[in-house]
Amino acid sequence: MAKRLRDEQSGEPPMSSMIDVVFLLLIYFIVTFKDVIPEAHMAVNLPSPSAAQTTEEEPPDLLDIEVHPNQYILKGTPQSLESIKKTLQYLGELDPDMTVMVKTNVAAYNKELIALLDLCKGSGLTKLNVVTLK
Repeated sequence: MAKRLRDEQSGEPPMSSMIDVVFLLLIYFIVTFKDVIPEAHMAVNLPSPSAAQTTEEEPPDLLDIEVHPNQYILKGTPQSLESIKKTLQYLGELDPDMTVMVKTNVAAYNKELIALLDLCKGSGLTKLNVVTLK
C-alpha cells in the first residue's frame, strides 16, 4: 500500500521549480520592457545646450512669437490667437520657408504652445524653433 502512494506522488512534476521559472520569466520581461515612444508629427528645432549664440540682428525671414500664460506676443505686441492665426496664414502663403521662433515662458501651459504649433503647421510653415524663456 505504501508503494502505491509513492508511485502516485512521484508522477507529479515539482511545482516549486515551475514557480521559480515563472518568476524568473516575469522578472526578465519586466526588466527588458521598453515603452513605445510616439513619433512626433512635426519636426521642431531645439537649441543645443552648448551653442550659446547671441546675434544682434534678426534675419529678415524670422517671425518671433512669445507664449506666456493666457497671452501671445507677436513681434512685441500682445495679440489673440485668432489674429495670430490670420497672420500665420498670410505669411504661410507668402513665404512657406519662413522660420518661426517660438519663445515659451516656463509658466505657460502646454496646450497654449501646442495650439500655436498646430496653427503654424496648418498655415504651411515648417521651420519651427522652440526656445524656453527664463
